[in-house]
Amino acid sequence: MVRLGLLAVLLLLSPPLRLAAGSPAEAISWMQADLPPQSIIDGELAGQGWSDQQMRALFPLLPGFDHRIVQGSLGRIWYDMAHRDGVCFNGAARNAERESFAVFSHRPILVPSYRVIIRAEETGRFTGFLDSRGAIDLDRLAEQTGLAGGYTAGREHFPAINRFLQNPKRHTRLEKAVSTSQLFNLLHGGRLDFIISSPVEAPYYKARFHLEGAFASLPIRDDAASIKGYVACSKGPLGRAVIARIDALLDDNARWAAYLEPLGRWMEPKDFADALAQKPEETPVTQ
Repeated sequence: MVRLGLLAVLLLLSPPLRLAAGSPAEAISWMQADLPPQSIIDGELAGQGWSDQQMRALFPLLPGFDHRIVQGSLGRIWYDMAHRDGVCFNGAARNAERESFAVFSHRPILVPSYRVIIRAEETGRFTGFLDSRGAIDLDRLAEQTGLAGGYTAGREHFPAINRFLQNPKRHTRLEKAVSTSQLFNLLHGGRLDFIISSPVEAPYYKARFHLEGAFASLPIRDDAASIKGYVACSKGPLGRAVIARIDALLDDNARWAAYLEPLGRWMEPKDFADALAQKPEETPVTQ
């Protein structure tokens, strides 16, 4: 796999688009939330999230702007983007409401959605719940009395997971954790048999807490395989200008591959290959 140093070299080979001499730099606020391993704000892994590294590679290629990183909650990110120009966020989910005040990059990153995470050495305990494609059937898992699982409170899930969590006839014991870090420590310590989490979080918490052993992830039957994360900017002249520059760079396949290189540390090989194969999308006329 291409290493990070080469990522910067490949991206910097692109000739930057320059403003006329003497043009003042416009301030762009790049919002950053604590969403490891997309962005990592604290601890020994701080700055090693894939979004952290992508922004550092992009800024030199977007001249004419004064790029500033501003930390805040997801609520603040979307509020600021809706109320002023020059606000951007790398890794944004897209919906109709947000399209009313934001513009999105052509090419999204595919991030695997929530899965059942287990200790790798206990894969055999779950084979009876898998379908022919290797996806776990949560309805069948709900009938099991000998397993204990966990999930993070306050997270939004797709229908198959919600059905499992809310199933009044479920026999499988579930614990609700305040933080994802708590879940991974309980799983590693054998207090839980499985957790519902994103597979990109497994290598992060393994590295953060120096956990031994390996985790395995099982896709969930009838659930979305992945979610899309875009670069989003405010829907004003500044935001549109930033997205246009980014599209001009990342619509090129070689630069896209370099841009995605930091994800390789956090994704399973198949998930990374799927992300790499993602093509530019049509830009809606609403933009």
